Amino acid sequence: MSTAQHKNPTQNRPVKVWDLPTRVFHWTLVAMVLMGYLTGWVFPENTMGLHLWAGYITVSLLVFRLTWGAFGSEYARLETFTFHPVHILQHMKELATLRPVKHYIGHNPTGSLMVFGLLIVLSVITLSGLIMLGGEENQGPLAGVASYALGDVAKDVHEAFVILLLMMIVLHVGGVYMEIKLTGEKLVRAMITGLKSVPKNTPALKHRKARVLPATLTIAAFVGVVGSALWYLSTMPPSGLTYLPPNQAYESQCGDCHRPYHPSLLPAASWTKMMADLSDHFGEDASLDDATVAQITAYLVQYGSEAWDTEAANRFRIVDPAAPFQITKTPYWINKHEDIAPAIFKRKTVSVPSNCPACHTDDYSGRFDDQKIKIPEEK
Repeated sequence: MSTAQHKNPTQNRPVKVWDLPTRVFHWTLVAMVLMGYLTGWVFPENTMGLHLWAGYITVSLLVFRLTWGAFGSEYARLETFTFHPVHILQHMKELATLRPVKHYIGHNPTGSLMVFGLLIVLSVITLSGLIMLGGEENQGPLAGVASYALGDVAKDVHEAFVILLLMMIVLHVGGVYMEIKLTGEKLVRAMITGLKSVPKNTPALKHRKARVLPATLTIAAFVGVVGSALWYLSTMPPSGLTYLPPNQAYESQCGDCHRPYHPSLLPAASWTKMMADLSDHFGEDASLDDATVAQITAYLVQYGSEAWDTEAANRFRIVDPAAPFQITKTPYWINKHEDIAPAIFKRKTVSVPSNCPACHTDDYSGRFDDQKIKIPEEK
């Protein structure tokens, strides 16, 4: 059949292919992937709350799609677009050589492979994101069981699979475009209306209606079991946080000049070196009596970065050898703040780069959650 015949609407017939739940899933997933990309890679870090919502909704969508793939209407069922590798390779060859390709009422072989690939990649992204959230950020249901080291590995996996997802999206969009050009099928409109226009001789499958009750019960069972497990885990205190008792000497003596820094922002060795030479404390004489120095030093050493497993503690543990007790000289601080305009640090509401609480509203908790970052406006 020639390309012209493929595109002749008089020889085509409309077929109801994609049911409403499948179409809603598709476009909602598109929106969530876009939101996840923008809030994770483009927008400021304080949009992390939206990023998390995009992730949680994506998990829900994946659970629905896998369930609907077993109980949905005919062309929503995963079994209807499982093809032999030979057929997949043949279809890819037809697309690559720009030859007219065979019509399929549901997913074609290459599109089917992409669907399964996207489901797998999105599953890895959401799972690794959940582990990273618990391990690095001490948030979410896994905060009580995921270590920073595990979260750091999950972060690498998460970022690698996001890049893979972006590449797959480009291929998917390119494949849809090629399919439209070679067959004349209006695939985008079909995913909106649910109707496809295909040649009259295109074989159709025996249509099976959706089984809503089994699908609902399956999702309810999954939510009940997995949701209960995650709820139980969420009741555990974050594994990376340590209880920090107040220390009146530290808060009063250091608080005379600035808000006391959370002890986890420097390692014990740096605190010890800083407290050993208070006569030249960043150009000022901050000398204290020996008893007070000993008390504050012991407090800072006990609760220095080694006592915590947060992202801040692990990152700030690596100091600049030339300035071992300057937080703003650490490689991590410099890397995290390099995109901030110098003018922001000169605002009266900030004054100096070391004024952590000006932007981090949870600074003295030691968490430094991305959602709690608020750049103050100039007054």
